[in-house]
This record gives sequence, C-alpha cells and structure tokens, in this order.
Amino acid sequence: MTTAHTVPLSRPVRGVQVRSRQTVTACVPTYGRVELDFEPLPEGAPSSCEFDCTPHPERAPEYEAALARGVLQELAAGTSDEPSDETPGAPEVRRSGPVGARVVVRDLSWHWTDSCEPVFTRLGVLAVREALSCAAAGREPEPVVTRVRLRP
Repeated sequence: MTTAHTVPLSRPVRGVQVRSRQTVTACVPTYGRVELDFEPLPEGAPSSCEFDCTPHPERAPEYEAALARGVLQELAAGTSDEPSDETPGAPEVRRSGPVGARVVVRDLSWHWTDSCEPVFTRLGVLAVREALSCAAAGREPEPVVTRVRLRP
C-alpha cells in the first residue's frame, strides 16, 4: 500500500488514542475506541499495521481489518490539506506524500450493537492524522474524541 516515494514518519509517536462516542437513541452504530503506536520505517519500506492487544469484549476480526484498512489507506494517501471533514474533533494534517510507518494497535474496544466496520475504518484514518500532526508539531498525542458520522 506504499510507493517508492514513501517518506518515513519523522519520529515515533506513541499512545495515539481515538474514540468515537456512542450515539444514545440513534439507530446507527457509532462506538469504537483504539490506541495505537506509530514507529518510523526506513525510506521506501511498506507500512504495516500489527495487533498487540486483546480487543474488548473479544476479538473482532472484521473491526481489526477495518481499522488496519483505514490506517494503511491514510498512510498511503499522497496529499491531505483537508480539515476534519465531516468528523467533529478530528485533527488536521498537511503532507506532501505517502508516509511509511509501522503501526502497533495497543488497545481496541467495541460494542455488540453500537459498533460497525466503517467506524473502525474512520478511527484508523483519524489516528494517522493525529500521529502525523504530532510528528510535525513535535508534540505528544492528545486524545481524539469524536462521533463518527456514517453516511446513509
């Protein structure tokens, strides 16, 4: 999912937490919570997303795959000047090309009825944006708390 023009993440960013709040009384599932670490890779190395946790309440391969998909797609995205688009509380990020990183998922939480795959794909995107913003600004990650909006 990377190209030869992939640049490595400038520094490690650990403890990126992203959470989408549950929408009470809504018919759409919106809950998910993840914590990820981002490590630089050598220039041109392919990005990866690994799981080093036990998801709560139990393993959910479909949510793990959706999270990995969101992470890898966002790392491979060439440019991004877009603000938080339709996700309130999302970080902004600016970059000029794909970024290479080893991503380790340290925690993942989901709910039986209030979670779905698109929420975890979006959490992956938001986690990458927060990590890139932290690396660019030389700051530690701040928790990203949002409510992922799913399009009908």
